[in-house]
Amino acid sequence: MLSRTIPPALVGNGYDVLNEKGRIVQTVPPALSAEQIVARDEARARQKDQKEKIALQAQRDAELKQLYSNPDDAVRIMSRKGNDVLNLILARTGRIEFAQKNIVELEQKAAELQRKGVAVPKRYEDQMAALKTDIDNARAEIAEKSLDFDALLDEFSGIVKRLEVITKKESTQYETSLQKLLEIKQSVKIDN
Repeated sequence: MLSRTIPPALVGNGYDVLNEKGRIVQTVPPALSAEQIVARDEARARQKDQKEKIALQAQRDAELKQLYSNPDDAVRIMSRKGNDVLNLILARTGRIEFAQKNIVELEQKAAELQRKGVAVPKRYEDQMAALKTDIDNARAEIAEKSLDFDALLDEFSGIVKRLEVITKKESTQYETSLQKLLEIKQSVKIDN
């Protein structure tokens, strides 16, 4: 004779629920072991992370499509921003050269005064110190902007590649523009 209840000690083994005619209407699987529970929870966490990554990528893709209609739009922005940074580096390089020239002139004037036996005015020393500070500041800014330039190229490399994937259009200008920017950077004397 079949019982309508299951002993509590056996419930964890799983069981079948039968209807009045003896047919199975529901199967209750065995309880999971501790290892199986951990594995199930890890799988759920991975699935959740994957869904979040997919949603985040879809959001980023939508933002990219809003900003750029095709990869070459991003290339044009990269070129403009890259040229802006390089022009700033070039301006700071010019500032360094100007300051160095002025320091040499001041040193020559000071040497002439010393040869004549005249004391070098304090303002010469102050001007040279200010020019040296200006050179140090310009070099620091050049170093910072050089890093910014490299980061800009890395950022836009990823943007162009992603746009090629989501728009299914290949950039016709990326390699050429990148090469031009790198050549300009190479031609600018960054270490003075």
